Amino acid sequence: MKNRKAFFLISALILLVGIIVFIQLNNQKEAETKASTTKSTQAADVYSKSSVIDHSDETDVSYSYEQITMSMEKLGKYRSEIEQAGFDSTQFTDQEVQTMVEKIKKSGQSLKDYLKELDIETIDDDEIEAARESLRAAGIDPDKMHNNEIVELLKQAKKEKKSVVEVAKEKQ
Repeated sequence: MKNRKAFFLISALILLVGIIVFIQLNNQKEAETKASTTKSTQAADVYSKSSVIDHSDETDVSYSYEQITMSMEKLGKYRSEIEQAGFDSTQFTDQEVQTMVEKIKKSGQSLKDYLKELDIETIDDDEIEAARESLRAAGIDPDKMHNNEIVELLKQAKKEKKSVVEVAKEKQ
């Protein structure tokens, strides 16, 4: 009887030690997985901020993932200059403004001259509102779209010679 109790106690003790060791190993594996994930995320961040060749001269739309090195103050200054030149500065991303400034510095021309050469089609508030009404009439909720999205739809519609509604339905 004593041998059975001792055997049972020893078995229970071994089982308890095994469970504790298993939990410790599991926690260690989780910590290693988190560390590995953090390292791969950091590596991805480094990659996404790396310089990407700008092909904006070759395509209509260029999505570049270059890091913005210009200060917010300078970006704001150039955006106000874009507005003073008679263009909507919200049509340009921070990356595009930065690229624009770099090209202007290389060419030595003024911002206004550079913008005129871009042949940017300006879309006014009346066109945006008309597009919103067309979308509403077609059963698409334009209130869920930012003005920049409406502008992009208008640009694509003009480029493809379609209606804003047709372009919006294609994107859904």
